[in-house]
Amino acid sequence: MLNASRSRRSDQGELHEQHELLRWVADLYYLQHQGQADIAGLIGSSVSKVSRLLAEARRQGIVTIHVAPSRVGDSELECALARALGLQAVYVAPARVTDGSVASRVAALMAARVLPRLLPMQGTVGFSGGYTVAQLAQALDPLPGSDLTIVPLQGNWTDGGVHLHNDQVCHDAAAHLGARSLSLPAPMVVERADTRDALLLDRSIRPVTARWTELQVAVVGIGAAPGGLPRDYRSVMGLLPSEVQLELSTEGVVGDLCAHMFDAQGRFVDHEVSLRTLAIPVDDLRRVPDVVAVAGGVHKAASVLGAVRTGIPRVLVTDQLAAERLLQLATSDD
Repeated sequence: MLNASRSRRSDQGELHEQHELLRWVADLYYLQHQGQADIAGLIGSSVSKVSRLLAEARRQGIVTIHVAPSRVGDSELECALARALGLQAVYVAPARVTDGSVASRVAALMAARVLPRLLPMQGTVGFSGGYTVAQLAQALDPLPGSDLTIVPLQGNWTDGGVHLHNDQVCHDAAAHLGARSLSLPAPMVVERADTRDALLLDRSIRPVTARWTELQVAVVGIGAAPGGLPRDYRSVMGLLPSEVQLELSTEGVVGDLCAHMFDAQGRFVDHEVSLRTLAIPVDDLRRVPDVVAVAGGVHKAASVLGAVRTGIPRVLVTDQLAAERLLQLATSDD
């Protein structure tokens, strides 16, 4: 019995010592501004162990980090862009990056912070595919107390990469939000228009397509112009045959929303491919109360402007360079 009592006191002493070590290391680092190498020398340890101790201090709540609330959406640029484009709001990530893939991730991470304030607590939300929306889906945090159903807005392009597999994008968004997701077991583009029409009426996908008229929010990417991206940047437009891309360019196509192609003035372009594409109809997309468009990269500025001119997006999330270029394009036409 005596040994057990001594053992408990010993364990309590070790816990107290460990707690004080974590607290002191945190104090030295965060309050006294000592470097990790200096702290390692003070406690007779390695820099890597100091790093682990700091991480453990955060995990145990000994250290809590507070970041001031975001004021994104209120800057002069964002307000000017919203006015020029007739949008409810514009959110700009303050990152000046020229690489298109990095800008895409920047826009996605900003959208992941903004989107929770735009989502309802219950109801149906649609997600398109694409690089940026796929990255957004994986960056979302749980939305406690919500009761949401996430539905795909288009079919799946299985050989174009996970980001074009809309079911997977929706699954990822639902998993991170703590929501449920529905699957659309159908390809994005089929060989014949009558096949697309038959699929839209098929019982296996009606549970999804019926939800398109119930959407409260739609989260969509904006595709670039045909031929406007590198070969290794797989997109809906980029997967079309080269001769089709040339035809679309000739017809003035500058981008797509949920695989619906539009020109620089925001007019949707009817093309034979459109008749073979399985996606939410344009009229249904127009009726969604809140459509949030997410796109990054200065190379997409003309595509974003065309998308906004369709009148479908209500909110835009983008990066700094794209926003500045977009404002130049919008005001130069006045």
